Amino acid sequence: MYRERALSPGKVEADAAILDAVLFALAALGWEIGRLSADNIPHDPPAAALVLHLAQGPRALDVLEKWERRGIRLINSPRAVRRCYRRYLFPLLAAAASAYPATRLYEVQEAPQLWSGEFPGPGWLKRAEVHAEGPGDVRRVATRAEALEVAADFQRRGIDSLIWQEHVPGQEIKFYGVGPGLLFRAYAGDSPEPVEAALFAAALQRLAEQAARLAGVVIFGGDAIITPEGQPVLIDLNDWPSFSRCREEAAREIVRYVQTILSP
Repeated sequence: MYRERALSPGKVEADAAILDAVLFALAALGWEIGRLSADNIPHDPPAAALVLHLAQGPRALDVLEKWERRGIRLINSPRAVRRCYRRYLFPLLAAAASAYPATRLYEVQEAPQLWSGEFPGPGWLKRAEVHAEGPGDVRRVATRAEALEVAADFQRRGIDSLIWQEHVPGQEIKFYGVGPGLLFRAYAGDSPEPVEAALFAAALQRLAEQAARLAGVVIFGGDAIITPEGQPVLIDLNDWPSFSRCREEAAREIVRYVQTILSP
């Protein structure tokens, strides 16, 4: 099941490519493959041993949760995908004392009034549900006035809730994983080479895999910051990313995982 087009901003082809690579390999092994779109998800589940899906929106996840209750096996579990929404992820990580920036949840309508009394300070404002439908869904703000402008823009666009997140200075890292323990790759900036030899690499992998376990996702990616002191801080966790820099390798490991869970 391909991701909703609105939830693949600028990445429709890249998101489809990793799923297609997995499906091609499974078909070569003899599996019969059917394809669906999360934009047109049917109410009744298909007759399938397994559903691999990239759906992220609330409507599709509601349907997939009903499929799961009827015994359909899904990767990732729709409940785990929801836990990657920022509003649910940060309490999980806070409870586990994970390295995660200070974060607060606000209803968009209430935020201006609350900020008139106490503004949390410079940081990032991000939609609290699905990760992004466009670049305007994640905005850095330095002042209360800038934050109010962003909140007004969110409200005009029908976004109900947002999170404020502390800005963490350092080097941005993008990571990808298949688990448990099958694949982990992390990349700095636009480099095509993974940072496996970096001093922070092992700590970053532990942090990312802990977050994935807490959320329940087995195919995952995300963003982290390496502080000037060399410590990783998790910024975002995503279900089933595009694996754009390690697609072939990731597809092999996803197929291996699928074979493992479907073996008699």
